[in-house]
Amino acid sequence: MSATDPTAVARFRYTVIAPLVTRTLAYGGHNALLREIVARPWTDPTGRARLLHVRTVERWVAAYRIGGWDALRPSPRRDRGTVRDVSPAPGALCQRGVAGDTLLTLKLPDAQHPDRFRQVYLVAVLDDATRYVVGAQFSFQDNRPRLEEVLKGAVVRHGVPEILHVDNGATYASDYLTRVCAELRIALRHSTVRRPEGKGKIERFFRRVDQQFTHEARAWIAQGQCRTLADLNTLWRAWVADGYHAVPHHGLDGQTPAAAWAASQAAHPPRRVDLATLHQVFLCAEKRRVDKTGVIQLAGNRYEVASILAGRTVVCRFDPFDLQAVHIAYQGQDYPDAVPLVLRHHHHREVPAPAPEAAAVPASGLNYAALLAARAAARPTGVRYGAGEDA
Repeated sequence: MSATDPTAVARFRYTVIAPLVTRTLAYGGHNALLREIVARPWTDPTGRARLLHVRTVERWVAAYRIGGWDALRPSPRRDRGTVRDVSPAPGALCQRGVAGDTLLTLKLPDAQHPDRFRQVYLVAVLDDATRYVVGAQFSFQDNRPRLEEVLKGAVVRHGVPEILHVDNGATYASDYLTRVCAELRIALRHSTVRRPEGKGKIERFFRRVDQQFTHEARAWIAQGQCRTLADLNTLWRAWVADGYHAVPHHGLDGQTPAAAWAASQAAHPPRRVDLATLHQVFLCAEKRRVDKTGVIQLAGNRYEVASILAGRTVVCRFDPFDLQAVHIAYQGQDYPDAVPLVLRHHHHREVPAPAPEAAAVPASGLNYAALLAARAAARPTGVRYGAGEDA
């Protein structure tokens, strides 16, 4: 595999060792899993089926525990800014998985073209064991930065999961998500085509969203009571809290997701990651070649880097929502941050800036509590808000 892309090699090695490094194993569990791993054939990045030796797998595990994702690359070894600062304590989500997916749902008025509507997407992360929504948000894009927002928020608020089940869409099959999961010690599992095991619960949850929330939201949009993403997300958070988390769930033997989640948190305190480490983990990473004057181009901007890097290919790590700061590394060594020379864009192209006309849109005066009360009062006696098929 020496001629293979280092990222593909790292991805393959992490897939092999993920069961060994993402779980808290009982005595003897490590050796049992190791025997299972070496007993099966693996398809490496060159497409060749191969059997792995025990010592090979153990070497990859040891390298990962010392240097994280970057240590799984064939060369060079890079140990700085990796997962070593992440607490290894087990947690509530460490003992189960979460599922992440995107739902194409409603359309909102376009602030730039009032006579048109724009498609919105719901990116959501659902805890597998308790059906609790650990992260979800509507946006106009279904891309890497939006996934980053939701997943990072879920980890900050609720801890690090052991497993993340996703589909094979471009957003979820990216090297970016693979690296993030590797650095956080999350086993990333993609659904097999036409065999979506691990995603059935979030798909049923999306069906419930369509049956209940989407119906209500579409009416509010038509009445002009929901005009912006901020309005829609306000409605969404209220529905999740009152119409989903607080409603008994058939899949939980009549317990509510909120109660199941609270019991889980009490029994197994979540594994946490400090905010500084999380910020570094979720930064995007792209390679750029430094020209002879010590300048790189990134996202339509020009930056000056250390002159000693002229002619080198460096790794640029940045927040797509703020291109003012770009961190520079070369062969595992950090260098001074790039200095903006021409900053035409403050956001990455995947994160469009808010339309200037948006500020002119009249306030909706949205009051979800009042709307919810009015809807409930208008229903026949005995019909409960949120009633219907459980997710």
